[in-house]
Amino acid sequence: MRKSIFILFLISNIILAQNLHVEYLNQTSKYTNFKEDLYISNNKVLSIRDSIVNNSFDEKKAMNSGTNEAAFFIKEKLHKIIYYKNFDNKVIFNNYINGTNYYIEDLLPKINWNTSYKETKTIAGYLCNKATLEFRGSNIIAFYSKKLNYNSGPYKFQGLNGLILEIRDNDNPEFNSWIAISVEENNQSKVETPSLPENVKTISLKDFLELKNQENEKKFNKMIGGAPSGTVFTNKKIIRGGIEKNYEWEK
Repeated sequence: MRKSIFILFLISNIILAQNLHVEYLNQTSKYTNFKEDLYISNNKVLSIRDSIVNNSFDEKKAMNSGTNEAAFFIKEKLHKIIYYKNFDNKVIFNNYINGTNYYIEDLLPKINWNTSYKETKTIAGYLCNKATLEFRGSNIIAFYSKKLNYNSGPYKFQGLNGLILEIRDNDNPEFNSWIAISVEENNQSKVETPSLPENVKTISLKDFLELKNQENEKKFNKMIGGAPSGTVFTNKKIIRGGIEKNYEWEK
């Protein structure tokens, strides 16, 4: 009996000590995508969005096709964004304004997943079930695997009875999507995952967005300040095209 208890205790410790690494492809527009890595180790859960944007627009092909489509993309290095997610109802992540790094605290709205679907699909070798959610103005479709017993996923998404391997915006399926391209259980890689700095000062998401809007306004005013006399400018409100189209405090 004691031997059985010891074996059970040992197995439990092995399960708790398992590391998980999931690599997602995050499609942000028709032509651009990022790599995002999810790491889960004991009580540490974080996602890292890469600082390299990959562009698939073929300018020569578009010009030779005879269409009016035109776009210009450069493979550029951006800032790496880290989402610290080992909290119940919030995410802390870093982002930048004019090169200054901010730690933003995002109190997430109540997550009400609808899991009453029979539809399944296989992603990265795992059978997944469908779920839907209304999240900050987007109708989300998710696929999650019950075989991976983690209630996390890419970006800020979590709260399902299994790991989320795909997220899509149902109203804009070509963009705003994450799909797992590899899953490593018992990951033994030597990648050092960063920890949230101790006693870090955070700014609320609302205050950060207001600060960002102020900086954009300054840039706009600086741009029109050097324009020839008589030039007419229209400063239109930018419609958000990302997965978060509106926020709780804007309703």
